[in-house]
Amino acid sequence: MPEHLSQFAITLTTEDNRRIYRVGDRVIMRFLPDFPAHKTGKTDDEFYAQSTSVDDTKRRGFRDLSLRAADMDRDGVDAELCFPTVGLLIARIGDREGERAAAQIWNDWAWEYTQPLRDRLIPAAIIPSHDFDDALAECKRTAAMGFAAFAIFEGLNNYNDPRWDPIFAFAGEAGIPIAFHTGFGDIPLRPISGPGGAVYNYTRQMNDAVDIIAQLVGGGVLERNPNTHIVFAEHSAGWLWSLAERMDEVYIGHSNSVEPKLSRMPSEIVRNQVHSAFQNDGDSTMAIRKGLGTSALMFATDYPHSEGTFPFTSDVISRLRSNNPDVTPEELVEVLGGNAARLFTRANLQTQFDKRRAKFLAAVPIAS
Repeated sequence: MPEHLSQFAITLTTEDNRRIYRVGDRVIMRFLPDFPAHKTGKTDDEFYAQSTSVDDTKRRGFRDLSLRAADMDRDGVDAELCFPTVGLLIARIGDREGERAAAQIWNDWAWEYTQPLRDRLIPAAIIPSHDFDDALAECKRTAAMGFAAFAIFEGLNNYNDPRWDPIFAFAGEAGIPIAFHTGFGDIPLRPISGPGGAVYNYTRQMNDAVDIIAQLVGGGVLERNPNTHIVFAEHSAGWLWSLAERMDEVYIGHSNSVEPKLSRMPSEIVRNQVHSAFQNDGDSTMAIRKGLGTSALMFATDYPHSEGTFPFTSDVISRLRSNNPDVTPEELVEVLGGNAARLFTRANLQTQFDKRRAKFLAAVPIAS
């Protein structure tokens, strides 16, 4: 950070086995480490000492790009949309200039850092979102650099505001989807404490996606910008169909109060412009394709986080297939890669996907 903004730099310390992030003296996040413990029964140090183990969960490419491709290959992943870790806390800096500077610094670093794996890693540009002018300016700057995704803050509770239109119009014209990542925004990360706090706090994060979609659809921002696509990361996806149905019900049942009037039903806007990533919630997610089709769905591993699928992604996909025998191979390959390849057009993933698709379908037994 520039010297005159150094008080807004995000810092990390470890205290009593908790990692604590601060902006100045203000604590903005606490969490427990030991990624493998709940999956292996061992602490980080215990498990990493056995790094040659068959079920090794060590994320060698977490902070070492030279090892990232090996982790991806090991997990069967061709390409990934990437978000920051500490950078997700930029929205909580609380100062307009500080947020703007931090976003620019991270975007410049991320673009340069991922260059060696540009055919596999898609960094999302962090967009300072508390000010509409700052947001549009950073969208234009990072688009000129070559970014293929924009990440906007959650929790602003203003997504029905027409002032979003220039930003969404630019994203649509540039063919760059707008991504929302859970926990990235002006939202309370720990709204309750005490019994059930963790279950409640992490579960309710999908509510942020529900709020954003309802505001963007109901307020007409997506209606007025039909070429703009929005993506939700780490919010799960099985709730999307019921949300679309509920918005249709409200739109019709309370039509005397609805403003603005839309030319498409809310569910059609969701089907055409909203996409949600899923990982371990495959069964409920596969069910919603009956109402919204498969284009709204994209598989994610959430590497390198503990709730993700790494390094057991192939097992998760195998379970999804066995639990959902009505899902066709063509539907599966769209969800596993086709939708992402088409959505992130600037990332030039289509050739990779076409090769993988042909290989996958050739290996599927022909039904008798």
